Amino acid sequence: MSRLRNSLVSCILLMPLGAWADYDKQYQACLDASGAINNASVAGCAEGVSETVKQEMNHVYQQLFLKLQDDAPQDAVQLETAQKAWLVYRNGQCDLQGKHVGSPMFHYCPMQMNIQRVEELKFLLNNGG
Repeated sequence: MSRLRNSLVSCILLMPLGAWADYDKQYQACLDASGAINNASVAGCAEGVSETVKQEMNHVYQQLFLKLQDDAPQDAVQLETAQKAWLVYRNGQCDLQGKHVGSPMFHYCPMQMNIQRVEELKFLLNNGG
C-alpha cells in the first residue's frame, strides 16, 4: 500500500510540469514581447494565458462531468459542488495575495491556480474508475 501511495504522490507531483512549462513559456514569451516588465505587462500577459487555461479547464471539466454523469451521477454532482467551491477559494486567495503581495498578483495568482486546477481535473479524468 505504501508503494502505491508513493507512486500516486510522485505522479501527482510530476503531472503539472508539462502544462506548467507550456503555459510558463507562453507567459514568458508575452513578457518578452512586451518590451518592459511592469505591472501592466505582468497583468496583461497573465490574463491572456489565464484565458487560454480557462478554456482548457472548461473543456476538461466538461469531459469529466459527462463521464461521471454516465458512470456515477452522484460524483458528477460532487464535481460541480467542488468546482464551485474551488472558484470561491481561488478568487478569495488571489484577492488576498493581490492586497498583500501587490497588484500583479490579482492577475498572476489566478493564472497559476487555473493551471494547477486543469492538472487536477485531468488527473481525475485520466485516472477515474
